[in-house]
This record gives sequence, structure tokens and C-alpha cells, in this order.
Amino acid sequence: MNSIQKTPLRVSVLLVVAFFVVFLTYRTTVVTAFDRAILSWFEQNRTDGLLMLMDGLAFVGSTKMVVILGILLITFLLVSRSPLKDVSFSASVLLTTGILNTAAKYSVARVRPEEFMIIELSTYSFPSGHTMGAVSFYSVVAFLIWKRSERRSIRFAICSFSIMMIVLMGLSRVYLGVHFPTDVLGGFFLSGAILTFFYWFYYKRDKHSSL
Repeated sequence: MNSIQKTPLRVSVLLVVAFFVVFLTYRTTVVTAFDRAILSWFEQNRTDGLLMLMDGLAFVGSTKMVVILGILLITFLLVSRSPLKDVSFSASVLLTTGILNTAAKYSVARVRPEEFMIIELSTYSFPSGHTMGAVSFYSVVAFLIWKRSERRSIRFAICSFSIMMIVLMGLSRVYLGVHFPTDVLGGFFLSGAILTFFYWFYYKRDKHSSL
């Protein structure tokens, strides 16, 4: 396996390390102060218009919606007779994202920032499920469309849209006061690790070498 083939795997490992750095430091005084400062700033700058937008994003990024969108995506890939590799990659990323997010939440059991919340939620906080779902789903969609289109305008449009949705989803969780910023960072890192690992596994791994 050459160096280029290994790059996604190395990125995945680095993202896992970054995730654990966030996990191991979020209780420290410095990081806690950072979390609270960001939450306080968003709380002081809430507007009715932005609250409506963020509420809409909360609905789009909910577990039910992500499951529905994921099922629709896999169904489309199967009906359109897409390569099995694409189906397996998409299903692996989305399923692993859901499983690891749930496992991490209950393992860490971090309480949400209740004094900043404007939406009542009883589930644990770390890492952000909305963020992980957005990173995984929109990145997979962007990747699949990128593979199928040679037009730069389409590639640019889908990548821009996906990045926008991912960033807005992460910001919305802090804006609504339901997550600490470090929950969102942890979600970015963990879902990024999942994406890059399965990209390496299905598209870059040397099939003649052992894992």
C-alpha cells in the first residue's frame, strides 16, 4: 500500500486522536470557560429570525429525519443500480455514525448546558448527534454526486451546499443552547474519522494486503 492510499486512514486516525483530546479536556477550567463564553455570546445575540432558522435545522437534523433520508439514499442507490461499493460505503458510514454516537453519548454521559437551553432535551450531550448526522449524510451525498458528475459547477454547488449544511447544523446546536461547542467539535471529529476510514476501506485500500 503506497503513501497516497494510506492518507485517508492516517487522517482518520488523527481525527480519532482529536476526538479523544476534546473528550479528555472538556472538563478542564480553560475548555469549560471557552464553552460557556461561546454559549453566552450566542444567548445574547439571539433573534427571532435566526431562532426560526435554527429550529428548522433542528428538525431537519433530527434522528427521525436522518434515518428517513438515509433510507431514501440507500433505496435510491439500490434502485438506480449503483455500484455495490457505493451502497456499502454509504450504509457503513451512516450506520456506524448512529451506533458510535449513541455509544459515545451513554459512555460519556455529559449533561447538556441546561441554563442555556431553549429546547427541552433529556438525552446526553457529547458528542452532538445532529452534527455527526449532518457531517456523515451530506458528505456522503456530496461524494456520490462528485463521483458521478464531471461538471465543475455541479461539483462546486453540491460541495458548497454540503459544507453550508454541516456548518449551520453545528452552529444551530450551540445557538439553541442544547450543546456545548466542544460537543459539536467532538461530533465533527468522530464523524470525520468514520467517513475517512470507510473511504479508505472501500476506495483506497489495497485489496491484496491484509488489514
